[in-house]
Amino acid sequence: MSAPAAKKKSRKGLLALVVIVIAALVLVIPPALAGGLMVPVSKVVFKETTGSLSATQATANVSLITAYEYYFSIRTQGMFRTSDTNVNSSGNTTIKIDLKLTNPSGLTTDLGDTNINGGIGTRTHTIYLSVDQGVRVSGSYTLNIGITASVTVGGILELNLSPLVLTTTFTVS
Repeated sequence: MSAPAAKKKSRKGLLALVVIVIAALVLVIPPALAGGLMVPVSKVVFKETTGSLSATQATANVSLITAYEYYFSIRTQGMFRTSDTNVNSSGNTTIKIDLKLTNPSGLTTDLGDTNINGGIGTRTHTIYLSVDQGVRVSGSYTLNIGITASVTVGGILELNLSPLVLTTTFTVS
């Protein structure tokens, strides 16, 4: 009878060890990846209107948050987010938004581009920049946002709209 009891204790011990290891990994990995417990996050917001291809000035706000909040909340939802503000279905739009970030050392990183398809109208775009995009050290960063679009109306008329570039600067201290 002592053999089954020892086996149960062994399983409980192994289970406890696995739980401790997983908890330690969850607590250690985010700060290790971020290079610290707190990380800077710049939230850049602008609106773009297709049809005339115009955009509002991009505004950036920098905040300091925990590595846990960044990796388990903000990062999981993606760097680039778009919401339709006032879009209708009277036409089709193809929008390409290209992002380039220049760090305080003057090095420019191509953050890639995002393609959006949908109706004609106004959209709100939000970009989150942090350690994964190279926002790590104190100093001034510049984000260049290149926007190109084409609009198709009635399935026959396609217009390529003149591209525009938005530039915003933010400082991490």
